[in-house]
Amino acid sequence: MGAIGGEELTKWEEMQGVASGGSEEKILVLVRLRPLSEKEIARNEVSDWECINETTILFRNSLQERSMFPTAHTFDGVFSGDCSTRQVYEQGTKEIALSVVSGINSSIFAYGQTSSGKTYTMIGITEYTVADIYDYIHRHEDRAFVLKFSAMEIYNEAVRDLLSTDSLPLRVLDDPEKGTVVEKLTEETLMLCLVGG
Repeated sequence: MGAIGGEELTKWEEMQGVASGGSEEKILVLVRLRPLSEKEIARNEVSDWECINETTILFRNSLQERSMFPTAHTFDGVFSGDCSTRQVYEQGTKEIALSVVSGINSSIFAYGQTSSGKTYTMIGITEYTVADIYDYIHRHEDRAFVLKFSAMEIYNEAVRDLLSTDSLPLRVLDDPEKGTVVEKLTEETLMLCLVGG
């Protein structure tokens, strides 16, 4: 696990000082292309998707009956099938993940077809995020921190608590004080660090 440090930490803290000045909401859409599986490679299949730069992917339909001109789609960032989860974290989600140490709510979620690599990607991003957050907390012993964790899955419009053995779907509610909340979602306290403690 790589942790933030030195010049990178200072640069990141300066960016947060500038960014935390407003209450701007921001949504970024990042795309990670799934590499071909061993079976697909053995069958000499080719991917219909290709990264042509850091923000654009090209779609070429390989089915003859649906063959058409390639179409380009632009996003905030795209990652080819051969990039590492570390690369996705560093270039795509790290700033979002670490905004929580400045008191900014953030969410990172994966969306895609079954077997497209969502869980694989999110496990890696979670590991890198937790390592960097703990590193940040240890570098700032003059501040108080409460670190809590929850995990949920939304599948076929049903919300499920990934930290609970109960598989009943949870309800999404609008709380007048907290905003949108998931009722009865498990929230584990991972660390309580008081100033000077």
